[in-house]
Amino acid sequence: MNIRKTLADKNIEPRKQLDQFFLQNENMLNKEIQLAELKSDNIVLEIGAGPGNLTEKIAEKSRVIAIEKDKRFIPLLERIENTTVICDDATKAIKELFFDKIISNIPYSVSKKLLLELLKKQWEKAVLIVQKEFAEKMLGGSKLSLLIEDCTELSAVAQISADDFYPPAVNSALIVMNQKKLMDEKFWLFLVKLFRHKNKDLKNVIKNCPEQLARKKPSQLNLKEAKKLYELNK
Repeated sequence: MNIRKTLADKNIEPRKQLDQFFLQNENMLNKEIQLAELKSDNIVLEIGAGPGNLTEKIAEKSRVIAIEKDKRFIPLLERIENTTVICDDATKAIKELFFDKIISNIPYSVSKKLLLELLKKQWEKAVLIVQKEFAEKMLGGSKLSLLIEDCTELSAVAQISADDFYPPAVNSALIVMNQKKLMDEKFWLFLVKLFRHKNKDLKNVIKNCPEQLARKKPSQLNLKEAKKLYELNK
């Protein structure tokens, strides 16, 4: 699909305030499909489907649930076979849906909110494109990285240039997550509380702190250490 031409033909101007930056690199779109290892009986969630260039590729192999908040794109998506189209806010819509895989170039401004909702749902594999800086937070040194490591096996697969999007976006990353278990919401709340004092020594932050962790900062914890503190302070 030629995104620029498709949008021009439909008189649709991308809205940056809605994070409407559409991946136009065909090799990278095909890479997403390959990494997802799709089968005909998979139900694939796509968030922020836009004009449907990724949706079309998914629908060739599996059933798609395409969520798009902008009504202007709905007619384009509804013409794609093997696709259920939902016009709604994804953070609300996914709560009621069943899917087993996720392929999405997710809206950057709500990446964290969406990811937390996804971690509450059961699925097998997620192939996502996220902002490069957000990918770095997911990979280490943050409360989010500890939660993700607890729930999934995460790998960063590729870097994506800002110019690979129309209109040009920001440098991004292609990541893959294989789910291990559902999110422990109490553990997440513990991490949120802990990281409110991320620059303090743990001995000054938390009541029950082993001596070997006393002088560490929250951002220096590995998952095993964070889980130990969680168990000691339930």
